[in-house]
Amino acid sequence: MEHTPSPEAHPTTVTQTQGSWFAILAVAIAAFALVTSEFLPVGVLNSVATDLNISVGTAGLIITLPGVMAALAAPLLPIAVKQLDRRYVLILLTAIMVIANTITAFADSFHVLLLSRLVLGISIGGFWATAIALSGKLAPAHLPIAKATAIVMAGVTFATVLGVPIGTWLSEFYGWRSAFGITAAIGLVVLVLQLIFLPKLKPDSAIHLRDLPALLREPKARSGMLIVLLIGLAHFCAYSYLAPFFKNIAGFDGTTISSLLLLYGIAGIFGNAFAGYSGNLNVRYTLAFVGICFTIVFFGFPVFAIHEFGAIVLTALWGFAFGAFPTSANIWMFVHAPNAVEKGMPLFVGLFQVMIAIGSLLGGYVVDHFNENILIYGVISFVALALLSIFTLAKGLNNPKITCEN
Repeated sequence: MEHTPSPEAHPTTVTQTQGSWFAILAVAIAAFALVTSEFLPVGVLNSVATDLNISVGTAGLIITLPGVMAALAAPLLPIAVKQLDRRYVLILLTAIMVIANTITAFADSFHVLLLSRLVLGISIGGFWATAIALSGKLAPAHLPIAKATAIVMAGVTFATVLGVPIGTWLSEFYGWRSAFGITAAIGLVVLVLQLIFLPKLKPDSAIHLRDLPALLREPKARSGMLIVLLIGLAHFCAYSYLAPFFKNIAGFDGTTISSLLLLYGIAGIFGNAFAGYSGNLNVRYTLAFVGICFTIVFFGFPVFAIHEFGAIVLTALWGFAFGAFPTSANIWMFVHAPNAVEKGMPLFVGLFQVMIAIGSLLGGYVVDHFNENILIYGVISFVALALLSIFTLAKGLNNPKITCEN
């Protein structure tokens, strides 16, 4: 692993020494606001559907549309901005997030709400395609790149643990619009911090259209992407309609639902830590374990999660499994296609947004035409295909032996 050079070692290198704690924290808080914005509808979907007099499945489009736009923005925006200073890119994307959430908070019709969520997708896709790669330049000179990346990703963790549950809780007392309004206010504070503290962030090289399929050219990466796609579709199909399940099938009140979402996020922290350790030993077995956890959850949810104790246990297991999932997915790419990760990451980010978009769209159709139980049972087929791929298509694909120098 490479470390950020110190000023003393390379006095002429400025791009690696202009960062600061304020800069990296400003981007981490932006990540918190973005992830909260993207997944807040999961907790308030029932309220949105009731307020706008639409079905829960139709309301699910406010999860689908940002995913569609983000899937396009993630690979295309880095190409479009070419050699533009990424400082301006991050500031612009944060401003777009603030505008989108403000429109959402005041939207007086479902069409305006959809438009605001479509705009948000630009910010989501563009941010993830650029922010992670910039972690080393944003951090103080003495901070290793891995730790800098972890700080940015901490914003994602806190959004899952605190942002979505608190937003759901606020919506119970002040309406679902208040949650988006507060998120917009947080984004405005972040925007000011970025204007003050972000250094110049000139890219080392421009990404071209021909670079995007870099991961697809690697057979081991292709296998991993298929497995990730199948597990991700299963998760996002069901997770997008978790709150409707708790309300319509289990009959829980809003306070209980927000508490369960908080538990989901806390369990995700442990899942992330587990994957960080286990994935470095054998990422294939780690993804297999994640798939088995999802299978247990989806088999058990319709029967046991209608009772509070069962809901607590299975929601915690679900949160743990998903906490481990994106970490394992990234480790797979870094372990099995290290030379293709940098150029292929925008497309990989786009893949996750495709999973969110297709998952919420498919889930909404099933919920509207059948019910949440049918949806949860149905997604087991995706996980089954993923497990089959792990033990056939990726059979014997273990982590390469690497000697680490400290």
